[in-house]
Amino acid sequence: DTVTLRYVTEYEYYDPETGEILDPGNLPDDQPYRHRAKAYQDIDYQVAALITVPRSLSYRYYGTDEFVMSDRTFIQDSGTSNVMYYACDVSDENTAGMEAFLADLTNKQMPQFDYESKATYAAEFDSFRNMFLMLGGVLSFIVGLVGVLNFLNAILTSILTRRHELAMLQSIGMTGKQLKTMLIWEGLYYALGAVAVSLLLSIAAGPLLSNVLAGIFWFFTYRFTVLPILLVAPVFTLLGIAVPLTVYRAFSRHSVVERLREAE
Repeated sequence: DTVTLRYVTEYEYYDPETGEILDPGNLPDDQPYRHRAKAYQDIDYQVAALITVPRSLSYRYYGTDEFVMSDRTFIQDSGTSNVMYYACDVSDENTAGMEAFLADLTNKQMPQFDYESKATYAAEFDSFRNMFLMLGGVLSFIVGLVGVLNFLNAILTSILTRRHELAMLQSIGMTGKQLKTMLIWEGLYYALGAVAVSLLLSIAAGPLLSNVLAGIFWFFTYRFTVLPILLVAPVFTLLGIAVPLTVYRAFSRHSVVERLREAE
């Protein structure tokens, strides 16, 4: 197959209603005008292959077809030596030096030019990843805080709703030490249950959510870890011990008779 490319060397501007040719240096601002090729040449090329040009090698704009040809052919046929895009590769040991050279060239010597490198894409990707890390960290903190508050609420509600029952147990002979031990063990059971449920939900929901995220983000890789649960488990354990002890101390300030009367 062949494809014909048109190289335009001169345009002319005209009035679309009257066809009058307009002066390119004095185009009207209050009426519409169009332009068309005046001087050009058409050249036929033999198509070697159909390819998809990666964005990193494209001109960063869309709407027209892109063609890949040798630099010599382009300069000869177009009559210009202007470089639209220049791609180069350097060895690993020279990457840092080339990066510094291009940064100095485009920032100080030729600010009208710009460049992209592997380091540029890596920095953009790190920024994109850090955004997810920050959002994930904030959401994890909020969910964790809500979980801790619910855990405290469960323990406090369990103890406060049984004030009369606890007072009755002490009235028939249960010592304060035995009551504290019972409340502590209940708190530990709550903590152990919360950790176990969290672990089971993570094992069950992790693979399902990973498939969804992997379909959205190409760079996502699922890796199961119990580290967050192991970090939270001691906190729940301490709360399971500290909260019952704190509530018991608040109860023990009143006698058993007073607590029975309050419950009634």
